[in-house]
Amino acid sequence: MNKTLMTTMAAGAVFGAGVVTTQGTQAHADAKSEVQAAQNRVDSAKAKVDELSKGKDVTEVQGGIPNDLKQQITDAQNNVKNAQKTLDDTAGYLQYYQTQKTSLQQKLDEATSASNALSENDPAYQQSRVAYYTAKYAVQDNDAQIQNATGWVKSYTIQLQQAKDALKALQDKANSYGGKTVTVKKVDQAALNAAKKEYKEAVKALDKAKAKAVTYNVPAVGKHNEFTKTAETKKAEVKHEAAKKAAKHEAKKHVTKKVTKKAKKHVIKKIVKKAKHLFSVRIKAKKVYAYKTIALHKAGRKVEKKGTKLYVYKIVKKGSKQFYKIAGNRVITANKHYVVKVK
Repeated sequence: MNKTLMTTMAAGAVFGAGVVTTQGTQAHADAKSEVQAAQNRVDSAKAKVDELSKGKDVTEVQGGIPNDLKQQITDAQNNVKNAQKTLDDTAGYLQYYQTQKTSLQQKLDEATSASNALSENDPAYQQSRVAYYTAKYAVQDNDAQIQNATGWVKSYTIQLQQAKDALKALQDKANSYGGKTVTVKKVDQAALNAAKKEYKEAVKALDKAKAKAVTYNVPAVGKHNEFTKTAETKKAEVKHEAAKKAAKHEAKKHVTKKVTKKAKKHVIKKIVKKAKHLFSVRIKAKKVYAYKTIALHKAGRKVEKKGTKLYVYKIVKKGSKQFYKIAGNRVITANKHYVVKVK
């Protein structure tokens, strides 16, 4: 081989490495740029949601009374009504027990007189004592109910007064506003909802960009030929190996074996060996690209979707990165975030 040809080939190898390096670097930069742009959109949308959530200062003239104070007054009025109703109900129970106290005491007096009028030997004496104790316990129970209801009436009276005082304080505060303008914060709910929707879409776009991004590593110049063989080179190598095997078979056909009676013709059986796979993997990410060469050129790459099971025939390395060689002489990433080993 002459020096000119060798020089030309060496220059071609260096040029090829430079092209691979440029393409890999550019692809890597494009992927990073796309992810960064998506991240910027997410940050911008999040800031917009936060800003709209705070609301804006708005000056209103509503009789000088802010809406939140009006609501507080309404709640205080309801508290007064509820406290008054509870007090009235409890007072009604107290009145009921006080009313029947007289009749129960009269029954007790009658039972006492009837029991005292009988001697202990009289057959009716025991029955009179049962009537006496029944009347006595009824009076005692009624007195207990009166005492209990009286305590609750006092408690509810205090609560009612507190509710009235709270209402009066709010009403005095409202009266002090007069015709003044009030500055309040208002949230534009429609704009906020639109911003939240925009934020969700930006997050989805960022996830897609991250899933699509591929780490591009360019091999060292010394390994250029190993990882960037062209299809024609591979075909030539396969053809050369086939020619060598055919020559061996042809040589074997002319070898004769001596036997006692006559030469026995040997037929060489062609054995086709199945390529053994090392293990299987399943696609874990939404999609993974299967490249024609370890150079990871976009041209001719194939998409393997999530859940696809693939056989791994060889493990190859490119710099610090590891790849799996699968059917069709293609390579996919060995990153555990994208693929997972299965039996």
